[in-house]
Amino acid sequence: MPYNIQSYNCNIPDFPVCEVHVLNNLPPDSAYGLEVHCASVDNDFGHRFPKVGDDFRWGFCGKPNTLFFCHFWWGNKDLVFDVFNDLDHCVHDGANIVPQGTTKCYWDVKYDGIYLGYVKGDKIYSQKYRDW
Repeated sequence: MPYNIQSYNCNIPDFPVCEVHVLNNLPPDSAYGLEVHCASVDNDFGHRFPKVGDDFRWGFCGKPNTLFFCHFWWGNKDLVFDVFNDLDHCVHDGANIVPQGTTKCYWDVKYDGIYLGYVKGDKIYSQKYRDW
């Protein structure tokens, strides 16, 4: 079961601990707030409304068939896609964005789209994944 906490321990041998982070980096003066609904087959986090600068995150045991999706709304814009479905690159089409073996997936929500990223050292590297 995932948790919106700092750390998560996986008690299943040979499965990595994975994390998904949704970062709200929309303009602070925006007339609209961010709404996010993330879920898997087993877990539904409900509708969340992270404030600008918030990191909505959860951890889980990564298995080969693990899949989480999120639906993002900002004003009249919305996007839906898988935010985790691949143990090597966060998502199947993330190989050109994140290094192999990435288990901490960062989704950076900005005014021009949503970016997929990873952490190296203490810095997040990201690239645009979807336009609004």
